[in-house]
Formats: sequence, C-alpha cells, structure tokens
Amino acid sequence: MIWTYLRRGLAAGLLAGLLAGLFAYLFAEPVLDRAIELESAAHAGEHSEAVFDRGEQKAGLILATALYGTSVGALFGLLSAFFRTRTGSEWRRSLTLAGAVFLGAVLLPFLKYPPNPPGVGADPSTLTERTLAYLAMVALGLLAVLAAWRFAHATSLEGASRLVRYLVAGAVLAGLWTFLYLAMPEFGPADGHAPAGLVRDFRLSSLGTQVVLWAGIGGVFGLLGEWARRRGAL
Repeated sequence: MIWTYLRRGLAAGLLAGLLAGLFAYLFAEPVLDRAIELESAAHAGEHSEAVFDRGEQKAGLILATALYGTSVGALFGLLSAFFRTRTGSEWRRSLTLAGAVFLGAVLLPFLKYPPNPPGVGADPSTLTERTLAYLAMVALGLLAVLAAWRFAHATSLEGASRLVRYLVAGAVLAGLWTFLYLAMPEFGPADGHAPAGLVRDFRLSSLGTQVVLWAGIGGVFGLLGEWARRRGAL
C-alpha cells in the first residue's frame, strides 16, 4: 500500500515540478534577468566569472524543478499514506493535505523571511544564522499546522460541525504563527538598491512557483487517487 502511494507521489511530483518550472521560466526568469542586469550595472568595474551562464541556468531550470517536485512528491505520497482513510474524497483529502503542507512549509516562512533578488540581501556574515532560522521556521510552521489540525480533531470537538472545526483550527494556527513570527529572530533590513517593484515581483513570482508546485501535487495526486478508487485499487 505504501508503495502505491509512493509511486503516485512520484508521478504527481514530476508533473507538478514540470508545471512549476514552466511557470518559473515564463514569470520568474524575466524578473531575475532584470535583477541581474541591475546588479551587473552596480558592479560594472568588477569581473567575476559565473559557473553557469544565464542560458545554461534557464536550460536547467525545468529539469531542476522536475527533480525537486519528484522528491517532495515522494514525501507527499508517504505523508498521504499516513493520513489515509477509507472514506471521503481522495481529491479533497489530497488538496487539503497539499494546502496544509504549503501553508506550513512555504507560506508561513515566506511571510517571515521573504526571498530577495540578486543584489539585495542582509549582512553576509549572518548567512548561517539566517539559513538556520529559515529551516527552523519551516519545521515549526509544519508543527503549527499539525497542532492546529490535532486540536480541531480533539475529543472535545467530536460533536462540532465542520465549520466550527475549521474556525478552531484557524484560530489555533493564527495564534501559534503570531507567536513564531514574534519569537523568531530578525536580521535587519536588506541591503541593496533594487526598486521596490522589482523586489515585490521577485517575491511574488517565487511564491507563485511554489503555489503551482503544491497545487499540482495535490491536484494530480488526488486525481490519481480517484482513478485508483474507481478501479478498486484502494
């Protein structure tokens, strides 16, 4: 049974990764090109040889997102096997789980530590601390989502409607995330002189790529699950 979910996750992750790569190529890469042009103009007198030029980077973009999608899709498949039930819609359960992972591992860390384009960043000496803080935010964000889900399914709410459970989960998650947002360290304003519009577009395109990835994983995984259910494979 676990192998069935794992294969389904691999397939969903691969397709979602390709879709996310296409989205990034169409919407994120133009923004990145603008950021690199500004950074190059600001350091016109300096010479540094890139390991891969922009053409090679763009050529490998979709391959990279496909590999990443396949990896997280496999983990999603194992997670789905753990939360599997024999009742309810495979489609809705898959999308709900994908949305929960996106919320905890992507959106909450994004709101606290949003990415910056090339040429904009905090003090390089704090790189290790910032990396560890971001990874901790991902882990704690997932734990916050899990805690909210467990609280909404507590025995004290057995007779409550679905709407009440959703409201309870939302309230618990909001409280936990507010605590994390205030408790996690700040690293000061980002250095650099990129236009505010460029920084905004870069962040939105980065977040949009993740939205496409996780919506694709949840949607494709759910469709495969519904197809398997109709064939009696579950």
